[in-house]
Amino acid sequence: MNLYPASTVIPIYAVFCSIGILLTCLRFWVRISYTKQKVGPDDYFILLGVIVAIACTSIPIYNALRGTGGDVVSAQEQHARAILAHKVDFSMLVIEKLAFGAVKISLLLFYRRIFGVWPGFTRINNLLLAFVAVWTVSFAMADLLLCGRRIELQWALDQSIAHHACGDKGAALVSFAATSILTDALVLGLPLLYVGKLKMGSSKRVAASIVFLLGAMTWRKLSGSGSKSGSGKSSEKEAVSV
Repeated sequence: MNLYPASTVIPIYAVFCSIGILLTCLRFWVRISYTKQKVGPDDYFILLGVIVAIACTSIPIYNALRGTGGDVVSAQEQHARAILAHKVDFSMLVIEKLAFGAVKISLLLFYRRIFGVWPGFTRINNLLLAFVAVWTVSFAMADLLLCGRRIELQWALDQSIAHHACGDKGAALVSFAATSILTDALVLGLPLLYVGKLKMGSSKRVAASIVFLLGAMTWRKLSGSGSKSGSGKSSEKEAVSV
């Protein structure tokens, strides 16, 4: 019995990936055609995140077509398919870190468009940008080099050797999950500290806070895991355009 047939896996991944692509295209359309603003670093990083997400989507689709889809296979095919499944898991673990990091950096750069007129915000933003960048590279490299030069142990069927030769995969996964939640809290909570400083009415500030909170909850659900030379007025315009 095929537990994960291609006819089920491919449509699910294709639909959700298409939604992400559509929303990203709408973001660029709004930026270029509606607000008449130049594409900035935050847009490029969200584009990078989408590209990596597409790669993450393509891997399980390939596995559904060529790897172990949960169906019964012959003994001759079982070994090759199991190796492929392990390689798929390993690839996902490494490249997903880049997607998480790219989206978080995109959010931080986007916040600069709105709150970058305050030097205090810029300093905190710079620290978070550096922290997220180091966090992304560190965990991607940790997964990649968990077994040192013997990378083939990552997908070996017999994990008895890897158990002694590699690092603790469980500890690495828990550390990534915990620090991902921490960075999410820092990144998504940052704008809430400065909404009150925007030159807007009280009702608009409350509405803006709700928008940021909804965005924070949506991002956590999905992840399961303005320039300095501007003015307060330009910051208000940027916030309203959100």
